[in-house]
Amino acid sequence: MKIWILDSERNKNVYWAKRILEEAEKRNIKVEYISIEDIELIIDWNFEERLFIKNEKIILPDIIIPRVDSSYQIKSIIDFFEKSWKIIINSNESRLLANDKFLSLQKLANFKLPVPKTVLLKWRPNIDFIEKQLNYPIILKKLDWAAWKWIIKVDDRWELEDILEMLEESLYKLNKVLILQEYIWEKAGMDLRIFVVWGRIIWSMLRKWKPWDFKANYSWWGSTHNYELNQIEEILALEAAKVVWLDIAWVDLLFDKDNWYRICEVNASPWFEWLEKATWLNIAWEILNYIENRYFIK
Repeated sequence: MKIWILDSERNKNVYWAKRILEEAEKRNIKVEYISIEDIELIIDWNFEERLFIKNEKIILPDIIIPRVDSSYQIKSIIDFFEKSWKIIINSNESRLLANDKFLSLQKLANFKLPVPKTVLLKWRPNIDFIEKQLNYPIILKKLDWAAWKWIIKVDDRWELEDILEMLEESLYKLNKVLILQEYIWEKAGMDLRIFVVWGRIIWSMLRKWKPWDFKANYSWWGSTHNYELNQIEEILALEAAKVVWLDIAWVDLLFDKDNWYRICEVNASPWFEWLEKATWLNIAWEILNYIENRYFIK
């Protein structure tokens, strides 16, 4: 059985890709990294669709693991593989849903799972309406998977007006969408990150940010701590991954009042360098073990 890791050339030497390739070699599984920049798709007049790599037509893999890139090109490539009845981990539909923070929260809410109250921000927003829905402070963030790079806490109406006025032209011309969320203040700067593979929790950790900020992002110099989940936390994480149709995912939970939770996001392309280096876990092995057992690789 042949497996491709599919992502941009710039990510070829990142930690997760190298680890999966290393573990695959140990397990005698054929895994190859393919850069989307090397792929060409062609549709003929007779409805035949063909894929080339570096100008050559090749034998397609059995399983594809697409990663973070969410460009139009990779969407089209994955669609081609799905039409060719190839196994995709995670599927195009699930990846696109997880990448859109509003649509994924909308789906979670439809299944009665707890999410932060969220307002989809129009390019010409009605601030009076926003204030009726959300109390200050308000969280302003991007819609896509890179939202962690662009999160603002807005403390009052004047600050919100200033920010939206500054962004108005960009929101309209660039067709960018933002969301506003309620601020979960009970344990601000703290969340749970839970790694899920095929309906099984692999590990969880408590992430904390510095006292002067509200973000819990580890890559921005926060701290991480091993954490033993209770039954409610386990159920929320597994149900969130299931609802968004993800075989491999991380789920972030925020702590709400009265010892309850809100699902902050579900990610379809989890990085795991931080997890392997902080624990004894071999996440690359877990991912390949899942693929071997589910798809009967011999």
